Amino acid sequence: MKLDRYEMELVVLAEEIVHYLIKSGVSQSDAYDVTQDVLVKMLEGKFALPREKMRAWMYRVAVRLYIDRYRREKTYQELLQRDFFKEELIVTDNQDSSELYDMLTELPAKYRWVLELYYFQGFSVKEISRILQISQSKVKIDLMRGRKQLKQWITERGLTYEDLLI
Repeated sequence: MKLDRYEMELVVLAEEIVHYLIKSGVSQSDAYDVTQDVLVKMLEGKFALPREKMRAWMYRVAVRLYIDRYRREKTYQELLQRDFFKEELIVTDNQDSSELYDMLTELPAKYRWVLELYYFQGFSVKEISRILQISQSKVKIDLMRGRKQLKQWITERGLTYEDLLI
């Protein structure tokens, strides 16, 4: 019976940690992942925590694990930006495609990235969402907004789509 009570305490503490992390700005999926990692770390640990210190320890470990995860993701995003999103990705063969390239570089980075990954790298919406770690609907919205902005600039400059075909 004591084990059941202990498990219930762990479940309550895990829910508290999830809510705390979400309230602190962590995504729901990350909050659940971090909390699960905390529980695994605690259950695999070869130490015994007194009940009065268990809650504080779990919170401290959760925050540290999230910070580590955040740093790893930030480093990953920097590598992606450095290696995937180089300006040399788009080959320009003629003056018109050079204009298209200039327009693409003027776009906000979030639109430029999804357009480059979708049209020039050939990634699907699902793959782009995984690479950039955003939802598929966000990828679709950014694609639509980027295309809309390009279309507006093309019209303002008096060009047609046929002029820009590579």
